[in-house]
Amino acid sequence: MNRFVTILLSTFCVVGLLSMTQVGMAAEPIRVGGMFALSGAHAHIGIDQKNSCQFVFDKVNASGVINGRAVEFIQADTEGDPTKGLLAAKRLVEQDKVCVIIGPVSTSVGMAIKPYIDSAKIPAFMHCGSDVIVDQPPTHWVFKSPYRASHAMGRVFAYMKKHGLKEIGFMYIQGGFGKDGLKNAETLAPEYGLNIVGVESFGGKDVDMKPQLVNLRDKKPQAILCWTIGPAGPIVAKNMQELDYKLPLFQCHGEANYEFIEIAGSAAEGVIMPATKIYVADELPDTDPQKAFISDFVREYTKAYKEPGVMVSYGADAAYIVVEALKKAGDNPAAIRDAIENTKGYVGLSGIYNMSPTDHNGLSIDDVVLIKVQDGKFRLVTD
Repeated sequence: MNRFVTILLSTFCVVGLLSMTQVGMAAEPIRVGGMFALSGAHAHIGIDQKNSCQFVFDKVNASGVINGRAVEFIQADTEGDPTKGLLAAKRLVEQDKVCVIIGPVSTSVGMAIKPYIDSAKIPAFMHCGSDVIVDQPPTHWVFKSPYRASHAMGRVFAYMKKHGLKEIGFMYIQGGFGKDGLKNAETLAPEYGLNIVGVESFGGKDVDMKPQLVNLRDKKPQAILCWTIGPAGPIVAKNMQELDYKLPLFQCHGEANYEFIEIAGSAAEGVIMPATKIYVADELPDTDPQKAFISDFVREYTKAYKEPGVMVSYGADAAYIVVEALKKAGDNPAAIRDAIENTKGYVGLSGIYNMSPTDHNGLSIDDVVLIKVQDGKFRLVTD
């Protein structure tokens, strides 16, 4: 009997140890890094994108995890600063051992970390607006969830051409995003039969752009296009109102958020900008392949946080595509990179993604819509 008990106890111990080992292995999370401007001038954008990713990963973990493993979402604050962004990327990779990074939003931060991402061989799904992120080497490990800035500008220029606005004044923020915008403007304007009659720039911390607007007014443009993110966009709108400068004002996709309306106030009325469809899902036809997904997402996300904007759509799309890659590749960075690159037909919030080795964005100009501020709300531009 004693021998039988000993054997039985030994068996229980072995089974128990195996079970504990299996549980431990199953419980080991997949570590995903997030780089966001959680403080600084771009915090309202960074926090929205952080929340959107957290929302996706919370849903995944609550609904059965990924092949038995939860997602551990480890976040770092870039403060919108390239040097701090590089330090954040190194910490996520070398200390936190993440297998993929989502973010950052700032083009300057994204360009600063690209060489390191390439050397570390860790895929990064960035939210940068500029096309240089996926066009300028190194690009093998870098992807971009917002549609191309050239597509956003092309949508604006097509509208201008249609409505006879041929003489354009262009304003841009100094830095990578603004310079990329100027380059696109100078390239695309002739293709749409437009003429840029004046160009003005401003600093990211400037709070008064009236001198630049006065300079542009002397050039007699028919419309103004402002290429910036953050508070500078609504400041330009307010400055035009203060100068009683009544020209059509267009902003870039970086200003498609409710903060623009809150800061600009009545000066926001009539402003047009490119955006995703997230603000106007109820205005889409039922045949639109994105409508149902966007409507469901907006309803659920609003319950968890607040009504989502364009920056939320960029963050969530990156997170959803990363989740699909993790299902196929586990926590193998190279396999995750390959899985993202092979994304086909993903119907997202920002559009329908079709990645390839030569296209690490996957969206087209058809995914871009124009929205207009009307009675303090965004409305779909259809004319």
